[in-house]
Amino acid sequence: MNRSTAAVANAFFLFVGVAGLIIQIASGVPGFPDIPPGPFILGVTGILVLTLAAKYRWILFLGVAAPVFILVGALLEGSFWGRLADVGDFGPFVGTVLLIGGVIAAAVSGAVAISGAYRRVAVR
Repeated sequence: MNRSTAAVANAFFLFVGVAGLIIQIASGVPGFPDIPPGPFILGVTGILVLTLAAKYRWILFLGVAAPVFILVGALLEGSFWGRLADVGDFGPFVGTVLLIGGVIAAAVSGAVAISGAYRRVAVR
């Protein structure tokens, strides 16, 4: 069984979210813990989707759950709106754009991957 394009896109956008988080941490955005769990959650999920989704379809649900978890956390915390509004502070702005765009795209592509993986094949 081959990996679907949507599953590869899901993993790619999870890694985009990781890049956004790393840029935010490196640029000194306050409020991150000493060892932030976000990059690990998204990164491990991306690796699992990329390597195991072709064999175990249920892994694709992680590819939706992880970005939704991070997105809900960002919405509840709320400070990313200020970073998106301040284009002049380039590092936090780019990191936030990559993170929010990545997790939204990962959730959508993950849903498409799940739909394709569980679609019944018509009898010919």
